[in-house]
Amino acid sequence: MLEDIAGPLIILVFMGTFALILAEVTHRTLVAWVGATLVCLIGKVTGSFDEAELAHAVDFDVLGLLLGMMVIASNLEMCGFFEYIAIKGTKMAKGDPWRLVVILGTFTTAISLVIDNVTAIIIIAPITVRICNKMEINPIPLLMCEAILANTGGVATLVGDPPNVMIAAEMKYTFISFMKHLFIMTFMAWVATLAYIRWYYRDWINVKPKHVEDIMKEDEWAAVKNRGMMNRTLIALGITIVFFSSVEILHLHIHIATISLMGAGLTLALNNPDIEKVVKHVEWTALLFFVGLFVLVGSLEAMGYLEEFGLWIYHVTGEGRHPILLAVVVLWVAAIASAIVDNIPFTAAMIPTLKGLAVHGINVHPLMWALAMGAGFGGNATPIGSSANVVTVAISERSGKPISAVEWMRVGLPVMLITCTVATIFLVIDLYFLKLLYPYP
Repeated sequence: MLEDIAGPLIILVFMGTFALILAEVTHRTLVAWVGATLVCLIGKVTGSFDEAELAHAVDFDVLGLLLGMMVIASNLEMCGFFEYIAIKGTKMAKGDPWRLVVILGTFTTAISLVIDNVTAIIIIAPITVRICNKMEINPIPLLMCEAILANTGGVATLVGDPPNVMIAAEMKYTFISFMKHLFIMTFMAWVATLAYIRWYYRDWINVKPKHVEDIMKEDEWAAVKNRGMMNRTLIALGITIVFFSSVEILHLHIHIATISLMGAGLTLALNNPDIEKVVKHVEWTALLFFVGLFVLVGSLEAMGYLEEFGLWIYHVTGEGRHPILLAVVVLWVAAIASAIVDNIPFTAAMIPTLKGLAVHGINVHPLMWALAMGAGFGGNATPIGSSANVVTVAISERSGKPISAVEWMRVGLPVMLITCTVATIFLVIDLYFLKLLYPYP
């Protein structure tokens, strides 16, 4: 009896949690944890699943990655590195907002190609806030552009987006295979995204910043409080990035969280900083938000809803008789779902679901590539759609210029539609004519 009502209650809690997060009636982390607590109680009282199942749903690899990079970023902030780059970046752009978008957006994307978009945002967002404060312009457009461009560009490589890492680990895809299958498509989507951003923020771009002449005269090195600490932290960050990039090439069996935390440990060992100051710079609210979100999505998986969802996709697309249609549906379903929940827990749940379709004679490789496209591009739609978005919003709140859900969706939702349309066209042409994604990885 109780088990019969567990499912509807969990769905109700999940939908209510999502609605409250977007409505911003209270802090999203509090809402996520209340929702996570409720599904745990429902599972325990009804006997539908054990709370230990939900604990396993928490992706500590992702949390470890974020925590480690936040610690490294905090050391860079303490030594004045971000201030240095802020002055340098302003000089390079000559105070022009559009140049800043292109320079910082391209830089963030480049970083996301070799590490991941979350790390890219952790590094670049504090710099952005300082640049905008110096020129007395609104940092929100620039922060959003960086996150969206990083999300878009990160689809191209194995390490560019956490969902890609998860797909690659499960399917044994290589760094080269990601570049071969997704780079050209991602580049076209990235250019289309940049064009839309240029149009949408046309008024902000034409605003004349203040103090540009004064900033051009500043000595960027004067902003560095501790040059030795800066150099040591950059060395630790460089070593970390090298490990991130070489894990796949050298076939090293090391989790990304381990690499990130080792990099953080090396940074602390080299600098011996004030730990309390380091801790204060970590975005704990973002980390706790992810824990709550993982548990919520884990409850859906524990109830078998996600598996049923995958089978529903299989049946409505002709039970494998129309493989191209199936891939396109997976792409758009992944995009829409990733806009509703963070793309990391959604991808974690969908990988085994799609992989399980192999028993029906379905070639799952095109579906996995479609999942990577949809999860990466769909995450742009809402502020909780990707880890990079969550971190960006958290940094904006700390800067005193919080990004609202409505403001994010005004930009992110059209970008999602544009990039997913580009991906759909690419997918259809590829599978129908070129067959680069199908039938091999």
